[in-house]
Amino acid sequence: MTYGSTVHDPTGSLDADIPLDRDIHRRLAAAVLDWRRSDGTAPPRADIEQVSLQLSGYAELLVRDLNAALEHLPRNPDGPTPAEQRTRITLAEAVRRLRAPATRCGDPLYRAQSRARLIDALHSALDRTRAALSDPVPGP
Repeated sequence: MTYGSTVHDPTGSLDADIPLDRDIHRRLAAAVLDWRRSDGTAPPRADIEQVSLQLSGYAELLVRDLNAALEHLPRNPDGPTPAEQRTRITLAEAVRRLRAPATRCGDPLYRAQSRARLIDALHSALDRTRAALSDPVPGP
């Protein structure tokens, strides 16, 4: 594949084994949340839109990982646990928010900060789900 090639990968299998750069995106999200128009810390509009696109792409990957982690949770015969329900609600909200364009209309700073808050929520949900996966299964 050459630089600049477009790859159609609807199943997401080409990058499934690549680990996410969590620390980099966590720091980027924190920086975006610190930007303010009033004190001049916000960068130019084009930079904000680029960051919003970067955070949107990362959020899509987090949604995919969270879905995969939820599929590996053991089934509870009494129905989903409150933590699993909360994670599914977070996931549904993320999918809904990611349907909106990252840069088209409205204030780009508001959209970028919304994506940054979404990243934080998805990180929390993924941590909760992975912690539930690592819990030992109680024996008889």
